Amino acid sequence: MRCAAELSGMTITTLATAPAAAASPAKLYDATRLWSPADAGVELSVVVPFYNPGASLRPTVERLVRCLTEANVAFEVIAVSDGSTDGSERSIDGIAGVRVVDSRINQGKGAALHLGFAAARGSWVGFVDADGDIDPEHLVDYLLLARAGGHAGVYADKRHAASVSASSPFRKLVSTFYSTLVTLLFVLGMSDTQTGCKVLRRDVLADLLPRLRERRFAFDLEFFVAAKAAGIRDFAAAPVRLEERVAGSTVTSKAILRTIRDTFVIFARLHLGARYSPVAAARPAQFAAPTWTGAQVAEAA
Repeated sequence: MRCAAELSGMTITTLATAPAAAASPAKLYDATRLWSPADAGVELSVVVPFYNPGASLRPTVERLVRCLTEANVAFEVIAVSDGSTDGSERSIDGIAGVRVVDSRINQGKGAALHLGFAAARGSWVGFVDADGDIDPEHLVDYLLLARAGGHAGVYADKRHAASVSASSPFRKLVSTFYSTLVTLLFVLGMSDTQTGCKVLRRDVLADLLPRLRERRFAFDLEFFVAAKAAGIRDFAAAPVRLEERVAGSTVTSKAILRTIRDTFVIFARLHLGARYSPVAAARPAQFAAPTWTGAQVAEAA
């Protein structure tokens, strides 16, 4: 059941779930509406998934809104609580252009992104982590690059020659190991799938989301694996600046091991199972796939 409540001018949409359903995750959210045209007044939808981020959420969202406003980008921000219990959603009360969606159940970053994407109204859809280590201003740069090149998407690449990282040595080691594993298994032609800042074209999301199953950190990898299987390869890597995290990381040792396990599950799906083939219901007959150019997107905004 979906309900909305007004909290001092901020709309919070809650996905209420019956108690019996809490033991098993809900189905991933229907993104069919992404095949409908984008709203003329929204060029970029930005999804900010969060789980108990504490005090880091408001500065991140404020910075995001300020950067997009100063760049004259017509935007909306969809902040998705992945079952947070720290009341952090109240910290962004009163920020213009922001709506909060509360899923009530903690399912993982991937599930939170699915939920936010399904509600997006923009021609381009981006996302950024809420924990403060990535400057949201990168989304402006990525949107400009995506516009100019008409790319399927632009993604943060921490191994780009112009990238800078203040991550801990342990995180850098884990990242290097994981990117090497991904390269050996999938040969995607990209050195970084996981950094949490990307801008994607609306129709690309509409096409690929119904094929995806991952709810947690392996979402990003599965997205690019499905894109390659679908013949969608026009993704541009862009530099990123990674700062020290403001909030505690949700990437625990347990999460790392689970992501590695999920990576092999994706490999099995690709070669032994569904092969990420097109989903029959992904594209409703009444909608043709959009083919936006940078100029058309700018005009729509």
